[in-house]
Amino acid sequence: MSAAPETAPVVEKPSEKPAAPTQIIYPKNSPERPAGLPAEKSPLSGVLVMVTAIALAAAGAWILLQRRQSGPLSARGQRKLQVEETRPLGNRQYLVVAQYEGKKFLLGVTPGQIALLTPLESEHRQNQLEEKP
Repeated sequence: MSAAPETAPVVEKPSEKPAAPTQIIYPKNSPERPAGLPAEKSPLSGVLVMVTAIALAAAGAWILLQRRQSGPLSARGQRKLQVEETRPLGNRQYLVVAQYEGKKFLLGVTPGQIALLTPLESEHRQNQLEEKP
């Protein structure tokens, strides 16, 4: 009779890590789910939030660019008042040539006031006056 070699019993070494706590998995809309547990989020919800944020940012940037190009809402038509030229005189004082409805005016501007110095003749009108005998 031949004897089968006996194998030594396998001794399991105790694991060095503590056993993980038992995790209970509840269905999404289960009434047994405790109220304190957060609902599981799907991976698509994060992507959806990111795409929505990017779309809103792009729309806001487009609106901002459109407003900067066209100016304020009240000034979208032809502007009647324009500053033709400005010259500093020092100490926050300026000479300004302003045009309103085709007429030009020389203004004196200081921190305390704005004064009309004189109306100016436009170049076109001066040329007409010089041509008349």
